[in-house]
Amino acid sequence: MIEIEIYTHNDFDKLEKDWVRLQSGKDMTVFQQYIWYRGLNDQYVNKCFKSTEKAIYVVAKKDGAAKMIAPIHVKRFGLSYKGIGDSAGLYIIGKWGFTDYLNFIYDEFDADCADEIFSYLKKKFHNAKLHFYFFIKGNCMESYLSSNYSDKSIGETICVQTLPHQSFEEFHKTMTKYSRQNIRKAFNREEKTDLHTHIEEFRQLSKQDAEEFFSIYLDRSAIKNELNIKKDGLRTTLLKYFNKRYNDNLKKNILKSNYIIYNMVNNPDSYMIGIFHDTKKIGFIYGIMEGANMWRNIIVCFDEEYKYYTPGRTAYFRYFRDILYADGKGTDVTTDMSRGTERHKYELGGTEHYLVNYII
Repeated sequence: MIEIEIYTHNDFDKLEKDWVRLQSGKDMTVFQQYIWYRGLNDQYVNKCFKSTEKAIYVVAKKDGAAKMIAPIHVKRFGLSYKGIGDSAGLYIIGKWGFTDYLNFIYDEFDADCADEIFSYLKKKFHNAKLHFYFFIKGNCMESYLSSNYSDKSIGETICVQTLPHQSFEEFHKTMTKYSRQNIRKAFNREEKTDLHTHIEEFRQLSKQDAEEFFSIYLDRSAIKNELNIKKDGLRTTLLKYFNKRYNDNLKKNILKSNYIIYNMVNNPDSYMIGIFHDTKKIGFIYGIMEGANMWRNIIVCFDEEYKYYTPGRTAYFRYFRDILYADGKGTDVTTDMSRGTERHKYELGGTEHYLVNYII
């Protein structure tokens, strides 16, 4: 017998024991961990949702034990225009922001439990559309959606990752010729101007350090999303407007409403590759380890003032050379650079994998 229980964001603590038990399933990533959603629930949902939005956690219990948790964002009002903005409906919590892969939470996938959750959502919210994005193609949940709602698929999202190599030299061969040339140029620019950058690895960060690093991202994002309708056209300007609003909200609430900072400080599997000019923080690569063999990259950014030196590019090169493959390590580690098709990912020898999106 399957029972459905509903928890609100105020009840999130009550889910911890079951959530932690379920989060180790083979389909789960760092973005399904309790601590990630702890940050989302406390630092984003609880403080940034509007009056027209709410979070519910739908738990399917079988024979009295929790088997599946669906973190659902209920959006009562919204508008979408040519892929910009979001219409009213149901989403998985985390669709906005830095949660690269979405899913229900389960140890072993149970189709009966999924059926009951979908039945509950359809009955409770009547004709509301389910906007379910970013399921890893081929995992159990995506296969379930594909089998039951194949006509509702709305396309794929591309992700890029670098697969393991036997040594840094082998990795280096996978880099494009263009990329290797640009790395040399970047190092030469530093030499000629006597400006030298370096990286440092952190496995624990203070709140102050986390805020200082993340401020670099916010400042660069503000520059990238400056509005210029004459230059960019209507669609890009609208997209930048929504990005700017999201960025401004993060910046305004950097001390109290930022789940990235929460994870930087509190997630024991987080680590930061800080980029420095002397002692000045000028950029970072932030990610979370998923077991021993997977590093999930979440953010890469640098101070716009140093753009001439492409410090993000050289930091990635140093990460592979000086950290991942140093001393014969890293031969079984995948570096997942997650969603997006930025050029540098392919220049680093990245290969594609896919997420599937559904509107039901």
